[in-house]
Amino acid sequence: MSANATRVAMPARVIVGRVSDAASFESAAPLPPRPLALRAGVPDSSDVIASYRAVGRDSRATILELLGPDWSFEGKRVLDFGCGSGKVLRHFLAEAQQGELWGCDIDERSIAWLEHEMCPPLHVFRNDEAPPLDQPDGRFDLIWSVSVFTHLTDHWAGWLAELHRVLAPRGLAIISFLGGAMYEVWTQDDWDPNRIGMTVLNHGQDWELGGPTVFHSPWWLREHWGRAFELITLNEGNAPREHGLVVLRRRPGTIAAAELERVDPDEERELAALRHQVALLALESAGLRAERDGLVSADARRLSRRVSGRVGQMRRRP
Repeated sequence: MSANATRVAMPARVIVGRVSDAASFESAAPLPPRPLALRAGVPDSSDVIASYRAVGRDSRATILELLGPDWSFEGKRVLDFGCGSGKVLRHFLAEAQQGELWGCDIDERSIAWLEHEMCPPLHVFRNDEAPPLDQPDGRFDLIWSVSVFTHLTDHWAGWLAELHRVLAPRGLAIISFLGGAMYEVWTQDDWDPNRIGMTVLNHGQDWELGGPTVFHSPWWLREHWGRAFELITLNEGNAPREHGLVVLRRRPGTIAAAELERVDPDEERELAALRHQVALLALESAGLRAERDGLVSADARRLSRRVSGRVGQMRRRP
């Protein structure tokens, strides 16, 4: 369906949580243009839309499993932080009849498409690359964030503090992270959680190229994220390329980004992780220098050939 497709009419009443209802709503909803679906991240670029829908469907099942059978969306406000073009939200359109389902993202095109095609029943807004969110304190009962903190580098602590701020007292957050299952596939290196901590690859890479990639060790999440949240569940992920997931409950009080970033001098793994990060940055720097030098050499050879050709032409002139 095109980006200008007519909005789907939503039934007045649904039974929240039934798979058949969720599938019915999702299948009737507009689909984003291929570039927006691709930007949201899909594992199979040969069939972008099918992969887009499958990832969102799997994410729904995982979120509901983590929340447990006693969770209800009735009267709740929920935020998908980093919603893209609605890859996950589209699978919760049934629940949007019972509660308020919100999404936010830095990509203006994705938010504009959602506003035009799927609001209502959804509510969406664009956020900047750095905090804050244009939302009041304690607004949301539940926040999920899929494939977002897997890319956040400079502003990770500020955003985590911001999610803490907009969560209701005792509110829940479900956040994905990259651990050993992805690290070994991505780097071809053995996973040693004691030296990883928070590790960034390709810092500063353009978002159009996928942005940076961030890995987290369970101990580091407990140490740093645990200052703002109680860790209810931590699943590391086992299958290759599988994301890890944490279920967090908001701790009372306020939290500052600096407190989340603070290095614990009594935790020996902090220093080991920082040393490992420096070593990885040195490798990336060496690779970039080699690539630059290769390009410079290639340009110099091309220039030399052009100059030689031009001189030859001049000599052949009568």
